[in-house]
Amino acid sequence: MAEQRKTSREEISSTKSLEVFSQGLGFLLSRYGARILLTVFAILIVSILVYPFVFAVLTSFIKGQVIITSIDDLFRYGLTLEHYVRAVSEEGFINALFTSLLVAFTTIIIAVLVITPAAYGFSRFKFWGRDTILFMYLLLSQVGGGFGIAAVIALYVFLLKLHTMGIPTLGNPFILSLIYVAGAVPFQTWLLKSYFDNLPKELDEAAFIDGASWGQIVFKIVLPSSKPAMIIVALFAFMSAWGEFITADFLRVKTLAAYIYETATGQTIYWGDFAARTILFAIPVIILYAVAQKYIGEAMRYGALKA
Repeated sequence: MAEQRKTSREEISSTKSLEVFSQGLGFLLSRYGARILLTVFAILIVSILVYPFVFAVLTSFIKGQVIITSIDDLFRYGLTLEHYVRAVSEEGFINALFTSLLVAFTTIIIAVLVITPAAYGFSRFKFWGRDTILFMYLLLSQVGGGFGIAAVIALYVFLLKLHTMGIPTLGNPFILSLIYVAGAVPFQTWLLKSYFDNLPKELDEAAFIDGASWGQIVFKIVLPSSKPAMIIVALFAFMSAWGEFITADFLRVKTLAAYIYETATGQTIYWGDFAARTILFAIPVIILYAVAQKYIGEAMRYGALKA
């Protein structure tokens, strides 16, 4: 009898120890297992995103017009800078580069001049139809896909008719900049309005009492106080003009993106040269994002990216 009681006590004790161990193991797995899974998932996502860039970089440095298939190709073919030298010495590449810079900076200037007063008006004034217009802006900022392609085709037909009437709409970089600004107005107006909502109205009132006009208040008081948001607006305007090529190709404006696309659509594709052009094309974007990191974070803290 005593032995049975002793055995049952030992069984109960071992069962409790096993339960405690299981609970502790479950806690560790739930805590550290989640971290491990998230880390593995993050590494997988980053690898997927970085792979095309690494692939293009390696292809741009390999001798000959070949696509890299393994690391052994680096030793088999050797490394060279001839693709980059050939790219920057092409007249078409240089002309397309200057056209892209012209379109991008024109887009930035027009976007700031148009979007800033619009966002200020929506932020500070109450008027009939304000909420409806803001809702339409929000709706238009989310439109894309097939509707966007249809809009580009309709726009091309309209500009083509104007061109036949003697108005130089096709092949005109400034017309392309206006189209990019028109596409950027809905989202960037919401973006800038969210930032202006957080600025104290006392700045406007003090300037107005001192005799400043509305234009002076917007461009001399509000604009300098909104440096992070304005940098984000300029960055988005630059990106929309720099990376887009479908509309540019339709309007016969040879931007750098359209030029690179054109070099990849022939019967013979020189992959090394093409990869070098894409890397050169990506460098300004990488530099701008690296420089604007601080302002992006500050704009997010102040609510500029709430939209």
